[in-house]
Amino acid sequence: MLKIVTEFRRLSDTAFSAVGLSMAGRLIGVLLLWMGAPALFQATTPGQEVTLHAQPRICVVPADKQRCSLQLKVAWTSATPRHVCLQLHGQSATLQCWQAQQSGDFSMMLAQTENILIQLLDAQTLEVLSDIDIPVIKRDLRDTRRRRRHAWSVF
Repeated sequence: MLKIVTEFRRLSDTAFSAVGLSMAGRLIGVLLLWMGAPALFQATTPGQEVTLHAQPRICVVPADKQRCSLQLKVAWTSATPRHVCLQLHGQSATLQCWQAQQSGDFSMMLAQTENILIQLLDAQTLEVLSDIDIPVIKRDLRDTRRRRRHAWSVF
């Protein structure tokens, strides 16, 4: 511990002498650092400790279809055990709920015409802990590839 304090003092003396601060300036700087340090190490709020991942991240509607069909895979993790439910935005029914779990997986076939918003809700308060938006793109990709392939051609 003494070695760390000595090393810190040597580094701080070098830094302060380069800047040209007096002893009072050093003391004020150390006090401000000491008072602000706890804020750097605060625990995250409950809404920030939950992560939600979904595959695929985008869905393309084929030219001959009206809907995007995909095998949706959702996974979530939390730092602490939670009661959570997975839900598609705009639907009252939940897809699946977990009780006192730190992680969960869910998979389903889905056919949509609009963007897909998946929400992970707190089961008791219905607060949105995390959400993911999967855009649905409606376009014919074959025309785009053909144009790009021959963009350099003069003939």
